[in-house]
Amino acid sequence: MGEEEKIDLDEKGGKKGFPIMLILIVALVSAGITFAVVKFVLTPKAPVQQTETANPEKKVEKKAKENNGKEVKAEDSSGANDAVDLATEDTGEASRGILSLNEFIVNLNDPIGRRYIKINMKLELAKKEYEDKIRSDELLIPQIRDVIFLIISSKSYDDLRTVSGKLTLKQEIISKVNEVLSKKFGEDVVTNCFFTDFVIQ
Repeated sequence: MGEEEKIDLDEKGGKKGFPIMLILIVALVSAGITFAVVKFVLTPKAPVQQTETANPEKKVEKKAKENNGKEVKAEDSSGANDAVDLATEDTGEASRGILSLNEFIVNLNDPIGRRYIKINMKLELAKKEYEDKIRSDELLIPQIRDVIFLIISSKSYDDLRTVSGKLTLKQEIISKVNEVLSKKFGEDVVTNCFFTDFVIQ
């Protein structure tokens, strides 16, 4: 009877040791999985920098083709970065001036007399120096505005509601303003007219 009790105690002790062993194994496995997830999945990877070590002359030639044969100047700094400056052609546009005029609010040539127009415009000048000369002359700005007022007030709503009507108005303004300015400067001064605001009500 003593032997039977001893066997029962050993069996019970064995059963108690098995769950502890299982818990330790599960804890070790989950710790390993957690470490792997943190290390390989959640940790952000450093960005891979790719440096082009290709022949810089080929890059310059490619840029030259993309810019329709414009002159290309390459500067090599430390071999890693190639700074490419593209020389722009001198088209003379930088030497042109812009004359901004105050807003025009003019009644249109309307039988009922209820329609009016609000326009903001800029005049492009053939030379930048003309801008200062026009502004320094006390009479030229009022003369220019007067001519433009007369042109606009002669127009009806139907004249100006279409794109072709607006283009015709531009050409008339350029022509008439040049008549005024050519008396002062001996040549056409205005090369273009830009409407920056155009509202008819």
